[in-house]
Order: sequence, then structure tokens, then C-alpha cells
Amino acid sequence: MPNVGDVIQGRYVLRAKLDSGAMADLYLANDLRLNRQVALKVLSPELAGDAGAVDRFRREAESAGALVHPNIVTVYDWGRVDDTAFLVMQYVAGADLRKLLRERGPLAESEALRLAADVAAALEVAHSHGIVHRDVKPRNVLVDANGTALLADFGIAAPTDERAEPEAVYATALYVSPEQAQGWPVDGRGDLYSLGAMLYELLTGQPPFRGDTPEAIARQHVHAAVVAPRRLRPQLSAATERIVLRALEKHPSRRFANAGEMRRALLGAAAQPKRSSPHPWSWTAPRRWWNWRVARPSSWTAPRSWNWAAPRSWIWVVAAAPLMLLLVVGAPRLATARQASVPRLAGQTVDAARHAAAQAGLTLELQELPTQDTPAGVIVSQDPQADAHAPAGATVHAQVSSGVTVPDITGQPCASARAAQATAGWSVKPARWRIANIIEFGRIVAQDPAPGSVVPSKGQIAVQVAGPVGPC
Repeated sequence: MPNVGDVIQGRYVLRAKLDSGAMADLYLANDLRLNRQVALKVLSPELAGDAGAVDRFRREAESAGALVHPNIVTVYDWGRVDDTAFLVMQYVAGADLRKLLRERGPLAESEALRLAADVAAALEVAHSHGIVHRDVKPRNVLVDANGTALLADFGIAAPTDERAEPEAVYATALYVSPEQAQGWPVDGRGDLYSLGAMLYELLTGQPPFRGDTPEAIARQHVHAAVVAPRRLRPQLSAATERIVLRALEKHPSRRFANAGEMRRALLGAAAQPKRSSPHPWSWTAPRRWWNWRVARPSSWTAPRSWNWAAPRSWIWVVAAAPLMLLLVVGAPRLATARQASVPRLAGQTVDAARHAAAQAGLTLELQELPTQDTPAGVIVSQDPQADAHAPAGATVHAQVSSGVTVPDITGQPCASARAAQATAGWSVKPARWRIANIIEFGRIVAQDPAPGSVVPSKGQIAVQVAGPVGPC
């Protein structure tokens, strides 16, 4: 197995190890001949004798090597060394979309649309060469320092007329098209479905379908209706939702005709201006109805002698003076008496919060939202804030936790994910699973509860691990 510092075929100097998995190790290397940085993928020694794995390297070199485009990771070379195979590729200084999703959660709508448009541009070039990628997913999309998306890993790409092998699930189940899941012939529209599934996750933070096993997820891609994105993220535009739902049509004929058409739709939606909407928790205090002002004449000269026949208007002024005084002095006190002190509701259960609001003469309006740490049924925030004054009978808006959001640990090494989640208050229960040619051995393939789902409180996450490996 090569090590950092080794020189491959007298040309590629391994400078640093970027990633490691059961199928291959990825290195940063220097190309001595062309004086440039490259990424070098070396097939694991355990798979060096596997003709299928070596053939995958060859296919990736042949497929991606024929494609030159700013949105495609270029493959420069491939060969064999020390009884194993290697690929030399363009080095992209950045992160893949899976890592970005883990770090940032759902992306801004315009950013997600732009990245998807980049991938569509890459697919347009591949499809024009008769190549279907078959494994479009966040892990296979790299984002460089300029924010440009590049499609990588053409290892399972195939001609458009080739039928998927029924005994092997090639694409990651979370993004697989219905026709590919059933082993039917796949053309470029299958890639557009996978791009739609990936865009769904970029926008909502969760894939369109989830399940306990890859087979259960694949069945949903074939038979289940997808939840509209705006039900999970209401502020998305209608144009964006239409693009996602069209890409996720079950029958290929109902999707975009080609990647170019989908790319134009994505760019059009990204260019649409966003309408601003009022903050859902804004509250404006009512005007003070008691701000009376008594008018008085600017000057007044007493008559030389009192005349009982004086204008009657002055008699009414004198008679009304006590009432005016009562209104000026008493009204503010009356208004103060009608003001309620807002109780502290954050941290209380819904029942306790309702009781506290009722005791203060206020009504309570709730909105549920998932949180990272607060158990279900507990108030997270309120408006107006505690100890503020509000009119008696006014409404206090409060956000209540609908539960805690389950973290996404798929794709992570099982052992490190288990340790990290234990610190965060979750327990990870591992199991064995194997899916050929998809997930690197030792990494988490699926989890239950699913990533992004909401549960009442932190607890156990059952995971399936790509194998054969021992429990982590």
C-alpha cells in the first residue's frame, strides 16, 4: 500500500492523505511532470484482486476522461502499481455537498438552485456523450472555493442503452430513480430524478424518502408520493417547488426532457426576486386610547359684572370641568389597570404555559418547530418577552418544541459517529449491512430514526454499517 512520500510511477509524489475508506484511499499528490497538484485515488489492497473493482476504476477513467467541462472533475490518468490500481484526477480544494449539508443544514434557496444548475450542466455534457452517471448524490458533488459545483465519481456510469443489473443496487438508495431501482434500462432522465432528489435535500434538509433499509427506501421511490417541499419549508418559491416535483415524477416521460431544459428552469427560478414577508412573531402594541387633551381658550377676560345671561357655552364648560378632570387624571390609571404583566413561559410545558397566561389575563398562541435539544412540548421562546406589559386579553405568541431533530450520521465512520453522538446525548446502536459498490465499508449506510426526522427526545439511533466489518 502506498504511503505519504512515495512516488507513483516516477511521476506522482504523495503529499497528504485526504480520505480513507474500504474501497479506496485518496491522496493529495504533486505531478512532477506537469508541476501541478492532483488527487490520486488508490484502490484498497483487499480489492486489488477484485476484477469488478478494477473494472470500475477503468470505467471511471474512460467515462470521465472523455468529458472536459468546468462542472466535471477531470480524470487525467489511471494505471496499476504494487498489484493495485490508481486514478489521477483534478484536485478540488473544497468540500462535497454531503459535508456542507452536515455543517450548514438546508442551503439558501438561490444557492441550492445554482449548485443544482451546475450539476445539470455537467449532466448535459455527459448525456451528450451517451454517458449516464447513475449515482448523482451529495457525496459525489464537490464545491470549490468559488462556490462552483463539480460532478465526480463516474465509476458506475454506463452507456444510455445499458440495463441496470437486477441483483445489484448501484446508486445510493436515497437518490435512486424508480426505473434504476427496478433494474430497468436507464437514460439521462434517471440522472435528472437523482438530481431532483438531491435538490430536495439541499432545500429541506432531508431526502424525499427515508426508511429502515435501502430496499424500503427504493420501494418508496417506485410507489410513494413525495411530500411537497414547501410543506417542509414554506418560504420556498412556487417555481422552485415545481422544478423539484417535476424532476421527481415517477415516469421518465413526465420529467424534464433533458438536462439542458432542467438547467434553464433552475437558473430561471434562481433569478426570480424573493418577496419579503412580515416576521411571524411581530407584534404591535395598540394605540393608547386614553391620551386626552383638553382644549382651552388662549385668553379670557372676565366681565366687569357678572351677567347671568352670559353665553350658555361657558356654563357647560364649568359644568363639565369635573368630568374633564376625572378623565385626565383617572383614565391613565384605568389604562394601567387594564395592562397585564407577561409571565415567563420559556422552559415551561404547554399546559403550565397556558395556565400562567390565563392567570395573567392573556391568551396563548402556539407554533410548533423542531429543535436541537429541547424535548417536545416545552416552550422555546415567546413574544412579548417575560415581564413586558400588554393589554389585558392580548395574545402571547410562543414557539413550542415539536421534538428534537435527529442528526445525519450517514456516510460517517461508525466508530467516530458513535463517540461524537454519545457526547451530544444520543446513543448509536450498530448493526451489519452490505451494499456492493455504494458505501465504503465501515461507514454508516442507514439510520433509524432517519436524518432530519423529529423525535420527542434524544435517545437511540440504530444504524446499519457497510460490511463485512465487525460492530463498531
